[in-house]
Amino acid sequence: MITLYDYLSIGFYFVFVVTVGAVFARRNKSTSDYFRGGGIMPWWMTGVSAWMASFSAWTFTGAAGKIFTQGFYVVLLYWANFVPYLVVYFFTCYRFRRMRVVTPLEAIRLRYGAATQQFVTWIRLPFLLLFGGVGLNAVGVFMSGAFDLPLPTIIVILGVMVTFVSLVGGAFGVAASDFVQMFLVVTITLVISALALAQPQVGGLAGLVHHLPAQHFEWGEFARPQFITLWFLALLTNNLFYLNTMEMSSKFLMTRSDAHARKMMVFPLFGTLLGPLMWMLPPLVAAAMYSPAQMHAIFPNLGQHPEEGAFLLTAHNVLPQGMLGLLIAGIFGATLSNLDASVNQGVGILVRNFYLPVINPQCPEKKLLIISKLCTALFGVVVIVIGLVVSRLRTLPLFDLLNQLGVSLWLPLAIPLCLGLFYKRTPPWSSWTTMLIGLTMSFAMKFCTRPEMVAGLPFLHGPFKPEEVTQYYLFATVAGVSLTCIGWFFFTSLFYDASPPAYKAQVEEFFTRLKTPVEDLTAAQVQENHKVVGTIGLLCMIFGSFVLLLLAVPNEPMKRLAFLFCGGIVFAVGWLLRRVSSRQLAAPQKAAPGQ
Repeated sequence: MITLYDYLSIGFYFVFVVTVGAVFARRNKSTSDYFRGGGIMPWWMTGVSAWMASFSAWTFTGAAGKIFTQGFYVVLLYWANFVPYLVVYFFTCYRFRRMRVVTPLEAIRLRYGAATQQFVTWIRLPFLLLFGGVGLNAVGVFMSGAFDLPLPTIIVILGVMVTFVSLVGGAFGVAASDFVQMFLVVTITLVISALALAQPQVGGLAGLVHHLPAQHFEWGEFARPQFITLWFLALLTNNLFYLNTMEMSSKFLMTRSDAHARKMMVFPLFGTLLGPLMWMLPPLVAAAMYSPAQMHAIFPNLGQHPEEGAFLLTAHNVLPQGMLGLLIAGIFGATLSNLDASVNQGVGILVRNFYLPVINPQCPEKKLLIISKLCTALFGVVVIVIGLVVSRLRTLPLFDLLNQLGVSLWLPLAIPLCLGLFYKRTPPWSSWTTMLIGLTMSFAMKFCTRPEMVAGLPFLHGPFKPEEVTQYYLFATVAGVSLTCIGWFFFTSLFYDASPPAYKAQVEEFFTRLKTPVEDLTAAQVQENHKVVGTIGLLCMIFGSFVLLLLAVPNEPMKRLAFLFCGGIVFAVGWLLRRVSSRQLAAPQKAAPGQ
């Protein structure tokens, strides 16, 4: 499926990413630089990085497979993020930035004390690595279909690449590469959609609707409306806590001020509304043209779930030579951001929240940075091993696997770390006890309940379809965990007055931070920021120029225009950033004291 020109595109991409890492590695002078870019990034850079971190190869594999089999129903998963993102925009984003910490776990220490910090450190770390392994498996599925290689081989190769880039570049390198990759993935997806709909056998948007399987429009075939509604509300509730928890503050801690923390939400808000409409067209075209049996014959390496290759199949059918390689590179880049977040957060948890406060409180920054990089390499190996195990053991499709894992493992941790940003009258043990109760309830709902237990309810009566069983476990888990965790968390407030005075003073100091705005950068930091903007502009121009050079690849005249469209946009954005940077560096700088 891959041509020589596609390999050329992939090869250039990896050289480019390594170069980005090397360029920004010089800026990693401390763990603050390594984990959060020194807290001086502009809103558009962190906003793009936050949006890129919200999707990965799973979007083009697990979600694409679900779209192939069930159609528009999957869009609800993405749109369940919109209301939670609005809450982040209006109430939470500036609180995240005002915490003034390097890693989210340090904020947890300020809010709940050292015991809760260590509890979360050791319960969160395995989950991060688990999700990193599942994410690596997801991108491995896509690459396995593209290169027609065994999935375990792909997982090892990609894991080594992810670890290397994470090790070298740090937060600045990842955010910079995210910015370039965002334009690459979006423009190529638009090209795939346009070319796919233009195929004679598809016949445009109207023809696509006509050729789609009937079940894409008859959701009742796989789940009744009440189950879909409860499933959607459960996802919305889960995302409300998850996106507003202290642990989701990493990207916001990178921003230069309160205002930038709020403005960066433009990308996630519009991305969650419009992004799914772009991602869904290629797998819908595959569903209109191929049967499940044909998909199995085309993607034998994908085992029980060949439908997860639907996006790739449409891309292969319509893209010009050389552009499929760019798509593969861009999707890997999107996953890189997601996996790097798992690895970097895991390293930050271990180094900044265990090694530094417990093992070596006097450790100098230079040594701490070296330890952080060594841990990054170690965690990369662990993620690879987990990815290999997941590839051998998983039976659920990636779509359902990630949803169930997110609810079962993340939600019990997220609820107290979200509520603790807004309500302070709880004792130091309120958070970790709430988490334990939530995790217990989560596994009880999964292993001790069955859909048949609610079959007597008028609106949830049996018999149950397979999709309804999956939905039941998800919304039952969300309901059980939410009710018990929220109830217990506020119940503990009865014991707040008995808390130690030192703890009360610490909590007051934390909430004082949340009320104190973060001022903008110093003059020196502003100058450094403009240099970063100029560097990113140069990188965009270099990548855009390479894409434009692919116009010389032998393709049909109309398909060559795809390179002009994608490369032209990336180059133009880079040129604009360079121009703005040059003007700002030449102008006198005035800035308030930074924090």
